[in-house]
Amino acid sequence: MRYTKFTNCHLLDNGITYYNTDLYVDNHTGKITGNPQDTSNTNTVDLDGNFLAPGLIDIQNNGFFGHNFSNLNAGSTPEQIEMFKRFYEDVMTKFLETGVTSVCPTVTSNFPEVYTKVLPLYKRSRSNDKCDSLGAHCEGPFISLIKKGCHPTETFVDAKEGSSKLDQVYGADNLLENVCIVTAAPEIDGVLDVIPYLRSKNVIYSIGHTNADYETGLKAVENGCTMITHLYNAMPQPHHRDAGVLGLINNPITDNTPYFGIICDGIHVDPSMAAMAYKSHPDKCVLVTDAIFLFGLPDGTYRWDSRNVVKDGFKLMLEGTKTLAGSGTSLIQCVRNVIRWTDISLAEAVKAATNNPAKSLGIESEKGFLNEGCDADLVVLNNRAFIQSIYKLGRHIKVNDHNQPAKLISSL
Repeated sequence: MRYTKFTNCHLLDNGITYYNTDLYVDNHTGKITGNPQDTSNTNTVDLDGNFLAPGLIDIQNNGFFGHNFSNLNAGSTPEQIEMFKRFYEDVMTKFLETGVTSVCPTVTSNFPEVYTKVLPLYKRSRSNDKCDSLGAHCEGPFISLIKKGCHPTETFVDAKEGSSKLDQVYGADNLLENVCIVTAAPEIDGVLDVIPYLRSKNVIYSIGHTNADYETGLKAVENGCTMITHLYNAMPQPHHRDAGVLGLINNPITDNTPYFGIICDGIHVDPSMAAMAYKSHPDKCVLVTDAIFLFGLPDGTYRWDSRNVVKDGFKLMLEGTKTLAGSGTSLIQCVRNVIRWTDISLAEAVKAATNNPAKSLGIESEKGFLNEGCDADLVVLNNRAFIQSIYKLGRHIKVNDHNQPAKLISSL
């Protein structure tokens, strides 16, 4: 059939529920379309009164189902790189079943030879059977030693040499073709000065892993910063007379409020603090998972480079420390959590995992919305935000929203 008509459903878009509204997909292009003049060549899908939303977008995700997006090195052979690539494609197929239709594969602080090998794999993609890459999120290595989190300090560098240092670390071609976001601390020497260079390459600059004060954060915004990485985590905590970077999400000085990622797993951020941030600026809130390769694996102790990580439910900790090592929570569970914590509607929560991330990356004409011309990446939700069906460019995909409410509530 040329077209698919989704009917007996309510559309979730722009934070609004459009009740009893049909949606058409052009199966030749994989895009959302208006009502066709000739409906004789149309397949009708009855959604049984459920909610139809854009596919979820995760802009900070370090890996899943055993695959670490950073796991190549200088000694990796062509055969190992090819195996890594096949594993990457396999887990991107599997991850699509969780309702995330697009992701920014996130590479944590590393050496130039690692970026040389992994970043070309994360070039933007468009597929009907796997989660798309939107380009890599390079989290580091231009970050603060004080707010290092679990990043390896031996990789840290400054940007005193200007844009040439970014080209040296990431590769000039990678910045132009394969990178979507760079997270860096604005107080590191040279970082403030290279923000315009990143923007000239259509790369989003995000403040993160920083010990910067409010004034330095404002300078970064003035220079082109449009995002903050995992709000509250790896940054100074706010004080009523010293707001720090967090004060940027609702400041009275600039109209250019940055988007802010926030990990709503109930572990990285207390529910009350997540609710406060969301209500400060709902249009700029972007739900992220910060998942690592242990997502989808059984509980236990796992080797991560030279360290051990202990997985206990959704909590992932560096062994023998109080340092969080990422998250094991799905993005749709973050949606369910923010509904409970903020008492907002399903449509408003979905916006923070679809519309907002799309706008933060400047791809709202392609993904993250139910507008004509957008990719038909879709999720069907019930009224409790559990996924019933997934469609990738209009093609039906099986569902793996495996979390059970009772288990989730007891673990948070």
